[in-house]
Amino acid sequence: MDGFPPEKQAMSLSERRVAEAFVVAMRAEMSDAPYGAPFEAAAPRAEWVIVSRWGLSAEYLSLSRTGQPASLEGAAPGNLQPRETFFGVRTAGPALEPCFLLLRHLPADMPVAGMFLPTDGFVRLVGPTGMLRLVAAGRHAHMRGRRNGVPLCADVPCPPEGAEGARAWSINAYRRPWLGEFVERGIGVTAA
Repeated sequence: MDGFPPEKQAMSLSERRVAEAFVVAMRAEMSDAPYGAPFEAAAPRAEWVIVSRWGLSAEYLSLSRTGQPASLEGAAPGNLQPRETFFGVRTAGPALEPCFLLLRHLPADMPVAGMFLPTDGFVRLVGPTGMLRLVAAGRHAHMRGRRNGVPLCADVPCPPEGAEGARAWSINAYRRPWLGEFVERGIGVTAA
């Protein structure tokens, strides 16, 4: 089992899987970079994110920024709420490390909490669920605006001239205990 740390090597295959339905809080290290140079990342900052996975085939994932700075240790605050949300659909690949393609458009009749952010990128989950880790990277594919006084984001084919807000980003996150979490008690769930 190359690549698995010692605590995972002793686990059975089902114990290493990621749960197929959950809502968890994660402490995320986030870095921004210029849209055209994602390798020139700024120093990371810590923020709480909320990650949800659901669907008949566990095919959907939302990654929501909360805007709340994250502490180095301890549980996530109970009052976390999604502010800005990326939405992904699972790609083909191993169940042990499911990967999701982030989308520029929400599927029809698919609501998400917070403001949807059209995005090009990916999210990879590494289990088991009790020690869940998330790795993500992408580029914003949107411009911000307002309609009827409500903030919104609109998809753009590429950053238009003068769109300084178009940035690349990367996230490394680890699950933390949280009062608001839900984890399906099925395949792939281990004690937190």
